[in-house]
Amino acid sequence: MLSSRSEPSPPRSGLIPWSALWFGAVAPIGILLLLRPDIARWDDPSFDVAAGLRKLACTAIYTNVITVALAATYNLGLARLPLHRLARPMRRFIYVTTVPAVVIPCTLAIVPLLSAVHHEMVSVPFRLVVQGILLSYLWLGAYATYDRLLARIRKERDLAHEERLAAQDARLRLLQARTNPHFLYNSLNSVMSLIPTDPELAEETLGRLAALFRYALESSTRLAVPLVDEVACANDYLSIETIRFRERLRYSVDVDPSLRAIQVPPMLLQPLVENAVKHGIGGRVRGGSVTVRAELAGEDLLLSVLDDGPGPTPAIRPGTGTSLADLRERLRLLYGEDGRLVAEPAPEGGFVAQLRLPVVRPS
Repeated sequence: MLSSRSEPSPPRSGLIPWSALWFGAVAPIGILLLLRPDIARWDDPSFDVAAGLRKLACTAIYTNVITVALAATYNLGLARLPLHRLARPMRRFIYVTTVPAVVIPCTLAIVPLLSAVHHEMVSVPFRLVVQGILLSYLWLGAYATYDRLLARIRKERDLAHEERLAAQDARLRLLQARTNPHFLYNSLNSVMSLIPTDPELAEETLGRLAALFRYALESSTRLAVPLVDEVACANDYLSIETIRFRERLRYSVDVDPSLRAIQVPPMLLQPLVENAVKHGIGGRVRGGSVTVRAELAGEDLLLSVLDDGPGPTPAIRPGTGTSLADLRERLRLLYGEDGRLVAEPAPEGGFVAQLRLPVVRPS
């Protein structure tokens, strides 16, 4: 049995991700210009522009060398040490003392190059070392604050995303659960009507109804099922209704075997089939036919339920319209604009309800 508590992951030993080197290259120059505005007094007519440019070049070289050296030390050196096992104060002490340990030798090593660019900047090496250490602490502190702020924003964004997913999942399951009883109640009525006249047929119908119950209960905990299961559910429902309507109901199921494994949300076809039987066939003395079809249209899966009934005329038993509204809401939550339900009169007469879904094949 797995423990509910896991070992905390080791904290990041390096303070400066390589992707953030731009910050270390730019920030120290800005900080130094704030601390020593005399380096670039462009508005002063007596200011020596050439000398100012050499000072900026010298500053840029120095700060970039220090930045790369610190990043290499933190990310390639300290990152290899098991610092996460140490107490936080000890880790901070190591991070703090690392700065002068890196800045001092780097400064001394680069003094000849800096002297060639601008001798005045390195006339007092000790002052340059102090400035380098101070600048390093300032820009590292600024980056740590910036990094914590980004981490907090990312955490809040992730929490908000998780809350939206949880709310969406709850909404989907509510809509799906509301669909399930809709056909179960009607199917039970069919069985009840058979018991007095044909007990054997009622028993057969109960067997089919048991399969429908099983599918409805199992699919209520899943967001996707193979198309073959969804079609089987619709086929069982039509079989039950055929027992009730006898010769007044004829149906066919046309599904390409290559599409059987495509994943679809459960309980999509059944309410459409039920509507076709109820509104297209149920009120007609001579009955009619229902066709269930699945086909590919480019990158989309088309699921169609067609009846040859009277079409969108005032029905003897008008419905509430909630089943189609629920299906559209489920498609919107699952697929956004990529999932659509079109319900309209069929060109050849009757009525057609067509679902267009993105193809999701099993991984």
